[in-house]
Amino acid sequence: MLDIPKSFHLQYSRRQIQDRVEKLGREISLWSSEVWEHSHSDILTIPVLRGGIFFFADLVREISGSVEIFPAQTWAYEPGVNQVMRSDVKVRIDDIPAKGRAILLIDDICDSGKTLQALSEALRQSGALEVRSAVLIRRAVHEQAYDPEWVGFEYVGPEWFVGYGMEDSGRWRNLADIFVIQQNEEQ
Repeated sequence: MLDIPKSFHLQYSRRQIQDRVEKLGREISLWSSEVWEHSHSDILTIPVLRGGIFFFADLVREISGSVEIFPAQTWAYEPGVNQVMRSDVKVRIDDIPAKGRAILLIDDICDSGKTLQALSEALRQSGALEVRSAVLIRRAVHEQAYDPEWVGFEYVGPEWFVGYGMEDSGRWRNLADIFVIQQNEEQ
């Protein structure tokens, strides 16, 4: 059993996560079927590395049709510093065959929407016909740069998430549940 820090408070259990992932998979399967009927091509699924990989792996297994997989790497936060966003989001999509494709971006969280917006714009510039997105958590803020089509959970508040792919200064990605880190508590 893991010795979880006292400042970590359970937000979403692995069962709640699994239920939401299954529901999202059923919804996305309908779109995937439509894409296949119109183009006879699979949707191109893109996990946003590194945090989105846990959600991605579970979600694509819930999509009933075949999918292609090409990861994308982005940099939205300052290295080694939680909660400090960069002024610009860097994306790397050089090897992704986007031209003429229907694409599904999959990420763990949508805070401001800047990462998904930057990826979506870059993929459209590379010739993607359609870009949609699924996130496990969308932080409810008044102004968001991008609005994902599929959302597992809505969250109000500034707390930092950890677990299920999300990390705390490089640690605790491997937790099966999602926790919020309470500030001003002893570690």
